[in-house]
Amino acid sequence: MELEAESDFADLPLEEMTAERQHELATRYNRGPYWENDQAQRYGRDFAHRLDQARNAIR
Repeated sequence: MELEAESDFADLPLEEMTAERQHELATRYNRGPYWENDQAQRYGRDFAHRLDQARNAIR
């Protein structure tokens, strides 16, 4: 997998990743080579927020 080659954490389970790593992985996965631009970073922040919402809904 390309993401695993580009990072040293893409193969970790989500619950073992820091919030920063989750953000980076989400932006890399969904925005490809443009993952560092403003739109991609906004997506990563939204991902983290929605992940918290999903976890709260499950509880």
